[in-house]
Formats: sequence, structure tokens, C-alpha cells
Amino acid sequence: MAPLRVVDPQGIYHVMSRGNYRRTIFPDEAHYRRHLFLVQRVSLRRGWVVLDWCLMPNHYHLEIQLTDGGLSEGMRELNGCFSRWSNAVHALTGYGHLVRNRFKSKHVETDEYALQLARYIARNPVQADLVKEPADWPWSGYRAFAGLEHPLPFHRPECVLRLFHEDPRRARRQYRLHVEGGPVSDGLDLWSDHRFDVVESPS
Repeated sequence: MAPLRVVDPQGIYHVMSRGNYRRTIFPDEAHYRRHLFLVQRVSLRRGWVVLDWCLMPNHYHLEIQLTDGGLSEGMRELNGCFSRWSNAVHALTGYGHLVRNRFKSKHVETDEYALQLARYIARNPVQADLVKEPADWPWSGYRAFAGLEHPLPFHRPECVLRLFHEDPRRARRQYRLHVEGGPVSDGLDLWSDHRFDVVESPS
């Protein structure tokens, strides 16, 4: 039996949830968009401040600032609602879990970790050989951080950009340079497993 999580009700957490057996959970644009809709809904209900995000074909990352707890409850709602919707779309209701039951979470307690995490999340699609540059991946917060598009309603990039500079323009430039610095060191245990060995969802 997994140990109970000890959660700071106002802490910042890096969370990751993966498809069961590494299967694809976002097979098309409709699935990505549905998940983002649910992130918006859950963040409003639970008081989450989403600092960063990235959806990959078989998993996703969120960096969340809690305001009144609700990490496990929100993740259960997010994964449960998305799984039920996806299983209904693919007529797979009753065929098992789409997403692993237990999500991963790490408490972001230092600026060093937060800076490494900013690069790690942005470079996930690059490390997985899905795109050449972070800006080429449409399903992450990178483009909003870099000033290439407006952030989604739930996304608060300015909270992370303050780590780089108080001036927004200089902060975006420093953020881009930071991300372009290349793969992060695995010294901070950032789950640096980018293998894309998935089992495709049945059509």
C-alpha cells in the first residue's frame, strides 16, 4: 500500500500523470483540448494557480501553486473526468484504467528546483524527439512564457518569470535563454525518463 501524501496546503507542486502501461492518452487535438478544459475547471474549483504545464502524448506535467490544499482531490477529479470522457469516446467503458491511479508529485521548495523545472517541462517534447524546438510544441506553456501567444486562462506564467527578472521583457528573454541551455541535469530527480515506448490506444 502506497504511503499517504503529506501536502503543504499552500505549497507548489510538480505533478505528473501517465497513461496506464504508457499508452497514448492524447491521440488527437480533441483530447488535448478536452484535458485543458478540465484543467481550467479543476483549477477554478480547487483554487489551483497553474504555473506551468505540458501535455505529451502519453503523459502530462503540471506545476501547481495550491491555495487551500486539494492536490489529491483535484488530480482525482481531473484524471477521472478525462478518463470517463475518453473511454466514452472510444467505447472503452469497462475496459480498465486509462491513466495510472497514482500520480507523481514533488514539492517545489527551492528556486534552484523551480528554475530547473522550468527548463525540464519546456524541453519535454524536445527530449522525446517530438519537435526540434520547445516553441514548436503547441501543448505546453512555453509559447506563453516566451511571449509568442497569450497564456490560457488557467496559466500564470508571470509567477515563474519573476524568478528571471522583474522586468517582463527581460524575464521572457532570460527564460528563453535558460530553456535553450539544453537538457537539465538529473541531479534534482526530475523524472528524466523521456522514452516514448507507448502502447497505442485502440481506435
